Amino acid sequence: MRVLAYLHTFNDADVIERAIAGLQRQTRPPDAILIVDNASSDDTLARNFPEGVSVIRNSSNLGTAGAIEVGFKYALERDFDWMWILDPDGNLTKTALEKILSLYESFPSSQQASTGFIACLPLAEPEGTPLHGRLFTPHGRFPAITTAKQDYYACHTTIWAGSLYRLAAVRKVGLPNPDYFIDRDDLSFNYHLMKAGYTGYIHQRAEIRQHISLFSASKRLTFGPLSFTVYEMPPLRCYYTVRNTLYFTIYDQSDGFLAKMRELWRLRSRPDRGMMSGVAWQSAFFTLNFALRARSHVPQIKACLRGIWHGITGNIAARY
Repeated sequence: MRVLAYLHTFNDADVIERAIAGLQRQTRPPDAILIVDNASSDDTLARNFPEGVSVIRNSSNLGTAGAIEVGFKYALERDFDWMWILDPDGNLTKTALEKILSLYESFPSSQQASTGFIACLPLAEPEGTPLHGRLFTPHGRFPAITTAKQDYYACHTTIWAGSLYRLAAVRKVGLPNPDYFIDRDDLSFNYHLMKAGYTGYIHQRAEIRQHISLFSASKRLTFGPLSFTVYEMPPLRCYYTVRNTLYFTIYDQSDGFLAKMRELWRLRSRPDRGMMSGVAWQSAFFTLNFALRARSHVPQIKACLRGIWHGITGNIAARY
């Protein structure tokens, strides 16, 4: 099985060499490495890369979704069997790829044919909190039920970083929508994999430590029985988080009108879920998070409001 390791970069001069070294240290190294650079303005590409490393430099920043589309096209044109998507700031265990491929080889042929991806377990820095894969259910998206004793478990979606995609499935489903740019692009693509009959898996013994802005730049505050999260994100991420979540729910999912309304406006999806858990409520609360600190967060408020409008009206082609 031929594996292409893929890295998308944007001003990653300080971590790119470490990322490549981490891939070369794998007990089962990838067969080739592809760097797709989103028009970096620093010295990310100003170096001699090792043999087996190819570079594609985009003339403009295509975001994560656009860069991954470029990577998938490259991998499909060259008949790789798998593409392993990684961020340059992620830290892999050195046996990660070996364990993922060994898991796939242990599956019966019918399970192999229905596999869409096998992913590392992401550990969100700095605390190392595990971000478990999620399932699409009639009650919303929920973490897959698992225990620490399981080597792996099935899920419908997880983050791009650390995910090894079977290119036969990608060829059938098609490429990710580049207009998502960043945020929820992995959710959309994995949803369409699931709808096409493919299953994803997370290998809990193959870990990747990853900085994820929604977690690394937020704080959980508790006042007696009440608790809430205070977010700190740049306006660009505010815009795409809100817009893409709403767009995915309203336009990208293939469920009927009533199901979409439930997803948007549900008050409580199950007993252990808080009130007002619908996507529309969550978008409003996310915006309110900045509005309560309006003096120092005017750009974030404007970005959220613009994202809400573009998400509701289906303007997925807009850029922040």
